[in-house]
Amino acid sequence: MAIIIRGNGVTLPSPVAVTASDEIIWSANTGRSSAGRMLGDAVAEKKTFTVEWGVLTRGEMELIRSSLRSGFHPFTIVEDGVSTTVTSYRGALTGTVLGCFGGVTYYKDVSVTVIQQ
Repeated sequence: MAIIIRGNGVTLPSPVAVTASDEIIWSANTGRSSAGRMLGDAVAEKKTFTVEWGVLTRGEMELIRSSLRSGFHPFTIVEDGVSTTVTSYRGALTGTVLGCFGGVTYYKDVSVTVIQQ
């Protein structure tokens, strides 16, 4: 079954891979004691998604860029009929220009990291 992703309510091109991480956020005073023992409080769990695409057109790249813009926005991933939505912001959107063919610019190895607020 295909993975469906939506950024700010817009369905984005189908990815070739999505990596999900569950990260623990610790209190500001977290650290090691002089005895080497870890001290602090876990205050939240947050998700980070790394989404990867194969080859995209300039139009698809711009759709991703405009949907996952700066600031906070909803990000939804639907996998096997199970939907997860988080308020998120994005990290770097990267891709390599493959070339222009028939008047269309193509990108390869496009990826973005989406981090839960």
